Amino acid sequence: MEIWKRYSEKEVSHSMAHYLQTVALLKAEKGHARVGDIAEHLGVSKSGVTSMLRSLEKRRLVRHERYGCVELTEEGSGFASRTASSRRVLSMFLTDILGVDEQVATEDACMIEHLVSPEVSIELLRLTTFMRSRHPAAAIFRDAYRNSPRSCKEHEPGACDVCGQTCLRDSLIMPIGRAPQRA
Repeated sequence: MEIWKRYSEKEVSHSMAHYLQTVALLKAEKGHARVGDIAEHLGVSKSGVTSMLRSLEKRRLVRHERYGCVELTEEGSGFASRTASSRRVLSMFLTDILGVDEQVATEDACMIEHLVSPEVSIELLRLTTFMRSRHPAAAIFRDAYRNSPRSCKEHEPGACDVCGQTCLRDSLIMPIGRAPQRA
């Protein structure tokens, strides 16, 4: 099966991950999570919360009695914890290692958190930990990375061994609908 088709096969959707994390957060802060609390925290309607809770119950990620508190199952708690940890790792990597603006990093980490495999998250954490360390090789790399070119414009067309004929950076920052052009 082609990889892009597997996106819909993820255990939880982006919305589901947010609901699970919200239930975990409310339980930690208030000692309970009710439909109204979840709706207020996420800025959605109570009926929307009830609908999502039904989906999460079918997947055995939460337990919810009508008008009662919402409880995470062991599996639901695991997903909430894993996606929250993945978000932290991604945010640290994007801000501390790549130097991405904190607001952009937070938003991107939120969008990616439930899609990244545990294996990739663990390796990003490992890399982030190393790069933040006092190891001499990490210090040399940080300095070299900070001083590296931000694009391949100084090369002749086709001379960049990463991009080839089209500068990847230019195509990434190009507004949608415009073809990248080489200067």
